[in-house]
Amino acid sequence: MRKTTLLLAMCLGLYFMGNAQQREAAPFNTIGKTQTKEIVSEPTVTETSEAVDADSLNEQESMGSDTTTYYVPLMVSLPLKEIKVNSPFGMRRDPMNRKKSRMHNGLDLKARFENVYSMFPGTVIAASYSSSGGYYVTVDYGVCTCSFLHLSKIEVSKGQRVSAGQKIGVSGNTGKRTTGPHLHLSCKWSDTGKYFDPKVLLRFITNELLKYSKTCL
Repeated sequence: MRKTTLLLAMCLGLYFMGNAQQREAAPFNTIGKTQTKEIVSEPTVTETSEAVDADSLNEQESMGSDTTTYYVPLMVSLPLKEIKVNSPFGMRRDPMNRKKSRMHNGLDLKARFENVYSMFPGTVIAASYSSSGGYYVTVDYGVCTCSFLHLSKIEVSKGQRVSAGQKIGVSGNTGKRTTGPHLHLSCKWSDTGKYFDPKVLLRFITNELLKYSKTCL
């Protein structure tokens, strides 16, 4: 119930933020005010056992494309063109030391040097480098903040306002806690500062994409 309430708060917040956001061309997996969306089929979810980092989670939602322009107040976008989870949120065997278990505070998504997009309108609060996470971007979405780690390239700067579907970087393999190219996505509630499973947001976004794609059929 708490998560549902917070997501509703996010929707309302994004509605009022929408008019102030930058209007950039959005990728196929985005819907938003007077923007073009391309979607066709129900998403599928698959999990793989490919390279993961020591700070991530995994799941897949694939979408085709069918272009239509329409008005909706809520703007959302998946962070990658295709979502495949390599490693989920929660306790797992540490990929850097298989003898130990370690809490994984995010999702590891399959991505080999692919464009990374902001999931909602927000403000970049960090665009930097850390020894463990490599090049990363953190975006404040109001109700939560989300970090995108192990990037090979950063496309935004601290303090910049971004819109849903705006390119914020390119995935990669930077930082010490990684065993191969991928995108680590971690999210925290703004009120408590606690990590939560990013699949909550990915499912919410997918449901919105499907809902609005059906209204155009």
